[in-house]
Amino acid sequence: MMSDTWFIELVIIFFSGIIHGMLGFGFPMISTAFLAMFMDLKKAVLYTLLPTIALNFFSLKRDNSFSSIWKEYWLLIVSVMVGSVVGTNLLVFYYSDKYKLILAALILLYLNKDRLKISLSSRVQNHPKGMMVLFGFLSGVAGGMANIMIPVLLILILELNIEKKRAIGVMNFCFICNKSLQVLIFGYNGNFNFQTLPYISLFVLIAIIGFFIGSRVQDKIDEKLYKKLLNTLLWPLSFYLIVSTFYK
Repeated sequence: MMSDTWFIELVIIFFSGIIHGMLGFGFPMISTAFLAMFMDLKKAVLYTLLPTIALNFFSLKRDNSFSSIWKEYWLLIVSVMVGSVVGTNLLVFYYSDKYKLILAALILLYLNKDRLKISLSSRVQNHPKGMMVLFGFLSGVAGGMANIMIPVLLILILELNIEKKRAIGVMNFCFICNKSLQVLIFGYNGNFNFQTLPYISLFVLIAIIGFFIGSRVQDKIDEKLYKKLLNTLLWPLSFYLIVSTFYK
């Protein structure tokens, strides 16, 4: 069933797909934020699940393989899955906008770690497995609750100094697991309406078109610029989470 704002929603999906193609991530974060201006948050999460899974699949397969990512980062992926189950159930049964403040606090703490003389590098290097479990679980919970798991995951990716194409593969594998579990949990609790599937399918198609347009730019972004973009992205995202909690 088409809404009165369907054209604007399609533009949002298309634009989010382009950004995801350029950076290798970002579709659920951007699309959910803007769609929530025209519908309730839970509905925005539902509408972006299948498009997100589709884009994550294409992003991962572009320069990586599922088997190679799983072999090296299975501990992180499993931790994300456990966190996703916890976070999605919190969204379904105990949702609160205040969850976003916890996520914003984590981002701001990371961005100001030098001023506060907090170093994660040594902990990540000395305890890589433990940090993967911790950040994997936290990112899964954040993704389940607010459909925005990238900030917590980015902190770990940046500290591990993973090469750009590999980082994109790792993040998208985690996203696929997170979103697939959300689909199962939402479906089990009767939140999916099959009457909306044609509409969601259109979202999938538009998102994929945007992705392939954006992906043409991705190879022109070098490692240094890529890491700078990731850090820069975290600042406005943290402020958005805070403002959107109190002003809807």
